[in-house]
Amino acid sequence: MLAQRVEALGFQRFVAEGDAEIGWGNRRVRAQRVEADLQTGWVTATGGVTLCDERGTLHASHLRFNLKTRQGELADARGEIEGLYVTAIKLQSDGNSLTMQEVTLTTCDSTSPHLLLSASQLSLSSALRIRARRVSLVAWGRRWVTLPYLSRQIGRRAPGESLLPEIGFSPQRGVMLSYGDLLPQRWGQARYLIRVFTQHDPEFRVDLLRRLDALGDQEPLRHLEPTERPASSFLETVQMPRWKVSADAKAKQAVFISLRWNSPVENLQRTDLYIDGLELGYQTVAPWIGGLLETEWKLGRLRETPTRRTSARAVALLRWQSPPVRLGKHLATDVVVDARAGIYSRAQSYRWARAQWDIYWEATERLQLGAGLSLAATVGDTPFASDQLETRREARFRIRWTGEWGVDVLGVWDAENYRWRDWQVALSPPMHCVQPRILWSSQQRQLQLQLSLVSR
Repeated sequence: MLAQRVEALGFQRFVAEGDAEIGWGNRRVRAQRVEADLQTGWVTATGGVTLCDERGTLHASHLRFNLKTRQGELADARGEIEGLYVTAIKLQSDGNSLTMQEVTLTTCDSTSPHLLLSASQLSLSSALRIRARRVSLVAWGRRWVTLPYLSRQIGRRAPGESLLPEIGFSPQRGVMLSYGDLLPQRWGQARYLIRVFTQHDPEFRVDLLRRLDALGDQEPLRHLEPTERPASSFLETVQMPRWKVSADAKAKQAVFISLRWNSPVENLQRTDLYIDGLELGYQTVAPWIGGLLETEWKLGRLRETPTRRTSARAVALLRWQSPPVRLGKHLATDVVVDARAGIYSRAQSYRWARAQWDIYWEATERLQLGAGLSLAATVGDTPFASDQLETRREARFRIRWTGEWGVDVLGVWDAENYRWRDWQVALSPPMHCVQPRILWSSQQRQLQLQLSLVSR
């Protein structure tokens, strides 16, 4: 305990005045006056109160807090919690979760944030899930929309990942509103995605996931859907924010039920092609030959429109990524092998395999370059156009700059027809908190604009 004046009462209770500070483990309380009971752990502070721990720093006019149990309350609180800037008339803690009254929340670190959320009541659980009532979106001093309830996971997110519904625009689909979340349940997890367009049909997908390995790591496994379909142009700069995927040595497995309704296949030029239906699946991730082997088995009944094809299918997908091999201080290379086999109603079958070699060059801390060559082959037939994968030889070139401006350029060279098949560009202007992204594909002649509130 530090203070200009300290009074001890039985060496268990202390009263400190004048720039007082009391520490307990990695927690600190600073105020003009602090009363503390070291036996029970209760601390009462008034006058310029500051509370610091591993989650962040809060300022308040009054504090009553138990340093042992983390229970207590603050009045007129403001500060940073887990990278989020918060203000609240009243903040209470029960040791595991925080409950706030008349609260504002933003990721903007400016004095007057130009975009924030306000709520009459908000709770933050130990798993970093926000639940709020009467939530309003305030942008540039104006309230735009109010929702009766909002639940959102803010933990386990990469920097730059959207925290709120994402708004986008393209000439083909008009204005787009996209929202999805991962909801923990007692039996597992529910993941959903909803997209609504002004010039296109909506998309809806729900996945019910159950991890079968250690309960401590409940991150969902990613689907292994191939993207190399005929006449397709896939905006990889949107779906691949990371430069390359590192091999994970941990073994994982999961089962899932996937429900899709009116869901457009985004990487086909025919944006009126949909897949509806229900599938049961099983996924595994395991180290193999020094690399990472991912597998996925699916059994279900689907309907594709407008081809009007309905069929049951059993599909197996495999992906193996070799361990990265260093070729010097700044160069690395790896190999990726993909395979797919499907059996359909009416005794149809389809097989596809691809091998891809990549090399990466970390030119500077901000500039990365990459090149790759892939060979693919197909055998058989499938009733679904969305499952057809073509034989192709192609080369890819990628340049990524992560300075004040974010620039990601991907070029795809058709080695069979000796021409550029596609150029894809993603631009991120130097803005904080509210992050716009401009996306362009030359083959699809498609321009997209995305706007989101991002994590720091």
